[in-house]
Amino acid sequence: MMKLLKYDWKRNSTTLLGAFAILLIIQMAITVTGSIREWKLGIMFGLSMLVYGSMSVLPLVVACRTFDFNIQAYHRRLLPVRSVWNVVSSLILACASLLALCVLMALHLWYYWDSASIPWETLHFSDFPVLYYIGLALHMVWKFIYLMITIFFAITMARSITKKGSVWIGILVFFVLQYILGWLSNLLFGEGAAWIGPMTTISFENEVNFTVSGGQYTFAWGAFAFDVIMTALILYATVYLIDRKVEV
Repeated sequence: MMKLLKYDWKRNSTTLLGAFAILLIIQMAITVTGSIREWKLGIMFGLSMLVYGSMSVLPLVVACRTFDFNIQAYHRRLLPVRSVWNVVSSLILACASLLALCVLMALHLWYYWDSASIPWETLHFSDFPVLYYIGLALHMVWKFIYLMITIFFAITMARSITKKGSVWIGILVFFVLQYILGWLSNLLFGEGAAWIGPMTTISFENEVNFTVSGGQYTFAWGAFAFDVIMTALILYATVYLIDRKVEV
């Protein structure tokens, strides 16, 4: 699997590193221009987050294109590895790229917060237990993995159909699958199927006014178990289609 990941990285390293370099240049331009023209911190923050949001789409696109190429490449299918590792390799590539982007964004947020000279105590991190933040982080990671696996399944479904319009069928399969699984989860476990936690509000006036409102939070283990089972079934179906239906 590590060899597959190495091949995927070599194939996409130029695109990803180039995109990150462009991202840094744009963020530096925003900071320098904002300082020279004396923009409000809220404007600079909003522009920076807009750039990060746009950039976050790239790792998903790269991972999906890599997966689509791998399941159709003849030389890739000749490698003595199971098809499931093609899924895992593309998934790790997406997670690693997005993690690097999140670390960079967190450092930038720290810079803006420090520039506003606002005490860190105003965040009220201590109002919630450590397990809450751990659970929230794991929940976000899991939802991303769940999303990527369903996208990979839709891509595989589209490539297993040789008729015209297969791409649109794959898109339809993705949205229908998301709707059906969401409906089943809500039917079985109710509204508690989603993570419920405190809401965060960010507003800008003369300085950053950051408040965290307290609220009820919970982690629905039943809904999580349902997602794990469905993900395993979707992964199995993806591997089956790669081995039996996708033409190279």
